[in-house]
Amino acid sequence: MFQVIAPCAALAPYVNGYWFVEDLAGVYAGRRIVTCPYPGSVLSINFGRPNAMEGGPTVPQVSLLGFQSTSRQWRSWPDTYFVMAMLSGAGLARLFPGIGPDCKDQLLDLAGYLGDGATHALSADLSAAWTPARVACQLDAWLLRRMTAIRPAAELATIRAAHALLRQGRQVQEVASLTAVNRRQLNRWFERHLGVGPKQLMDLERLQSSIQAVQRGAGDALSGYSDQPHQIRSWRRRLAQTPGDYARNGPSPLAEYFGLLPDDAPAFYL
Repeated sequence: MFQVIAPCAALAPYVNGYWFVEDLAGVYAGRRIVTCPYPGSVLSINFGRPNAMEGGPTVPQVSLLGFQSTSRQWRSWPDTYFVMAMLSGAGLARLFPGIGPDCKDQLLDLAGYLGDGATHALSADLSAAWTPARVACQLDAWLLRRMTAIRPAAELATIRAAHALLRQGRQVQEVASLTAVNRRQLNRWFERHLGVGPKQLMDLERLQSSIQAVQRGAGDALSGYSDQPHQIRSWRRRLAQTPGDYARNGPSPLAEYFGLLPDDAPAFYL
């Protein structure tokens, strides 16, 4: 069972959606799962048996995965059932301020951040809800409580404005001038809350757009790149394969399913 549920309106700027993956019967057990570089963060809660990172430990019951600069590999097991709250960059900075560098390219066990009691309570509440619709309502309530309890970082508004300008194709120096912030300070703010600087963020977003275009067979896979060799170098560096290789081999079943989401939905699985 693969399903996506939108968050409540108040969370829409911060959460791209709740993604549910359930394989209690173990149809995909033992298969390799590959996730792609992702310019966002993922709050994951496992209700069933957690997956294991390829060549690494079992996934924590409640974890936070920060911005991914390269692809990652996992192994699925029977009794899999988990939900992922797909956080935007603004969502990571708003809901978990200052944590970006600690979870960049790695899973952070939230028990060490929130405390064992709070983490267990979240996991127990969501496990008791069980069905996707009820879990989504519980997640909405929990994240809204966090927003109420945590004061927004003073620089959050500037980070959001700068990100919007970068997406328009503006250069970092120009964005710094338009937001009345020193370029070095802007870079420090991005790295403090997102774990990556403005240029690195846009490199990940450009790659995301290219992956989406290849997966869905629509859009311009070269958008943002100076030429095709530039695109190929980026794919090789971050995915260890070329766009042509990926197009010939085809996406995984997970990527095919989530590729049916609206065009603004992120690519997460390869």
